[in-house]
Amino acid sequence: MYFFNPGHELDILGGKSHYTPPYTIQKMAADLEMLPVWYGGGSFTLVRNMKASQFVASQPRCFRTKLSSPMILSLMMKELFRCMRQNVVPKLPPLTARIWGLSPRSIDLLLDFKRNGMNIEVPEWNDEYAELTKRQTGARCLTRLKETFPVELDVKAPEFFSNIEELQAYVAKNRPPYVMKLPLSSSGRGLYWLDGNTIDARATSWISGALKRQSAISIESALDKALDFAAEFYSDGKGNVNYEGLSIFETQDKGQFAGCILNTQAALLQQLNKYISPEDYMFLVKQVINVLQEIIGSKYEGYLGVDMLIYKDNDGNYAVHPFVELNLRYTMGYVAMKISRQFVHPSSRGILRINYHVYDAEKEHRRMTEASPLVLEGDLIRSGYISLCPVTNETHYLATVEVFE
Repeated sequence: MYFFNPGHELDILGGKSHYTPPYTIQKMAADLEMLPVWYGGGSFTLVRNMKASQFVASQPRCFRTKLSSPMILSLMMKELFRCMRQNVVPKLPPLTARIWGLSPRSIDLLLDFKRNGMNIEVPEWNDEYAELTKRQTGARCLTRLKETFPVELDVKAPEFFSNIEELQAYVAKNRPPYVMKLPLSSSGRGLYWLDGNTIDARATSWISGALKRQSAISIESALDKALDFAAEFYSDGKGNVNYEGLSIFETQDKGQFAGCILNTQAALLQQLNKYISPEDYMFLVKQVINVLQEIIGSKYEGYLGVDMLIYKDNDGNYAVHPFVELNLRYTMGYVAMKISRQFVHPSSRGILRINYHVYDAEKEHRRMTEASPLVLEGDLIRSGYISLCPVTNETHYLATVEVFE
């Protein structure tokens, strides 16, 4: 049973199962809760939307056998209570919880099912997950990668500060621009860009607030980025980490996630080949696997992504940053990879986007539906637009796929 809980990093920061996320996170979770329907296969996806089954039924017939079945939270709890009162076993197969990102709140929600009679395997929360999820773990992985890589990697690991005076001293003696990051944040949020060697009043305000909330911030050089990409992995929690595939994604000017390219793995490797050969990329992946197995392989079970990037160095040459960020969760890159393999024609290409609209999400959805109607070849998308989640006049977040021949 899959469960989409974006912003699980803030859940971890809240630290307790009764933590209430900010409204924007709650809204994203509500609008996009059906994303796992598209990568969960023949399983179940936990949702609150009472019309979720109608949404699945509205999809092209050839898609439906590939989609996960919605399990509506209120109806399921009602059925569990009925079974408890009548002392009967719920008519459900044994389930395993597949949570987007592990957090105390998400685990406690699913444990409610177990406490009320459902045969479901739910991961146990371990406080070590909180430390593993922080950017400090990614920095540790990069440091270890630099130590073990057979050639010198010309990138510095982020440094962490807990007071503004030491941070100011670092900024004054190093070369700008910089990017500062909160230890717990995701999808390009919790970042602040600093262009000079001084910290002005606005930056001071951001830093003070960040230190108050999370006790530390990281700082690193802001690179002249040419391409964002990520390697997707699976860790079995027993020391083994397997490579799942490549994703290439887009970000906005300040680093916020914008979308993922939909294409075959061969085509993505060809796109990356402009900067790094497939052989060199796979060699890098093997080195990253070694580091991941050493640092998180026996502590974390689940999917994860390692963000990387191509940048221009001071001499104008392209170089690779091999470990920008560690995401211990399912990622949009993983979703894009699954959708590309199961729903997109191999001769087409496309993009998976996550967009926020203040007022006109439904209007934009209607416009795209009319402007780019879905064209299928067999049971695959040859071209056109589709929304991955239901869209109403109350929707703000859209998860969409647009495919081009």
